[in-house]
Amino acid sequence: MRASPNDRPRRRASPSLARRIARPLVSAVLLLVAVLALALSAWIAWTQYARALRETQSVEPLAGGQGRWVDVGDARLYVQEWGHAADPVLLLTHGTGAWSGTWFGLPDALAAAGWRVVAVDLPPFGLSTTPDEGGAVDYSRAAQARRLLALAGTLGSDLTLVGHSFGAGPALEAALGAGAGSSGRALRRLVLVDPALGLGPGGEPPQCEARAGPGVLLGSRALRTTLVGATATWPGLTGPLLRRFVHRRDAVTDALLPAYRLPFARAAFSQRLGDWAAAFSQSACEPADSLRPERLTRWAAQGVPVALVWGEEDRITPLAQGRALQRWIPGATLTVLPGVGHIPHIESPEAFATALIGVLGPAR
Repeated sequence: MRASPNDRPRRRASPSLARRIARPLVSAVLLLVAVLALALSAWIAWTQYARALRETQSVEPLAGGQGRWVDVGDARLYVQEWGHAADPVLLLTHGTGAWSGTWFGLPDALAAAGWRVVAVDLPPFGLSTTPDEGGAVDYSRAAQARRLLALAGTLGSDLTLVGHSFGAGPALEAALGAGAGSSGRALRRLVLVDPALGLGPGGEPPQCEARAGPGVLLGSRALRTTLVGATATWPGLTGPLLRRFVHRRDAVTDALLPAYRLPFARAAFSQRLGDWAAAFSQSACEPADSLRPERLTRWAAQGVPVALVWGEEDRITPLAQGRALQRWIPGATLTVLPGVGHIPHIESPEAFATALIGVLGPAR
């Protein structure tokens, strides 16, 4: 009886043929990995070399004779001022990667509306300094708020606070302590602009993740300094990184970039920025009153006017977060800017200045 074709042994590919096919593929993959590793190593080496050459200056020459420093105990805060000394004080706190020199035309518009505008640099940004530049600095929201209140105590009048993005957290925390804190002054009004408070995408309260640290990259000072020096403080990436925060990307022009880059020349700036990033990554775990919705609701009952200004197209802190804050701060108003993302003062400066002046009301 003859065997059927199906009963015959199937011919298998020769092991030597499979090896001949796999060998060049493996070699190509290994070569690609080696090239990428070499390119990455070269990039890191170059950026660290350039950082060492760039980060050499002290803050005084970088200020160029503008502004002044205010001693608040654990820091010397750099501030710039516009308007008349007798006008009501409006204190501006900036967002991540910004400083008092990146408000551009906004302070002039506010000063023309009758305000004494004071823009402050929150450590480690801009030109503010801390006593121990190489050691542990408290970058918590509560510590930044204490610095703001100490600064407010030197300004000589009641205070209106305007906080943008990251700067809104310390501004809100300071507002909760105003009147009972070191400033001894009543808060006139609080304005939060696209605040980055650590809320969830839908406005969920901040959640502390139980983990030992911010991860291996941010947990190691050497690694995070290297990472920051190759990305956040690398001048060639300033434009691309800034455009990730906005809706109108054409608004990030080359003319704006030198202002953002100016602090990059500070000695050990990447190291300090890395230290801040490690602390900020754990900000949801801080025992801060401004992270507790029930505390905000109780504070709102005191009657301090609160205004929220939000870019409708903000993808960093979505508008849903503003709706949540309205629920937690009864009486807060919400002004939505159409066609604007996370940085309204560069995306739509005239419309934002008009909206901000409107929610502030008359200076006197």
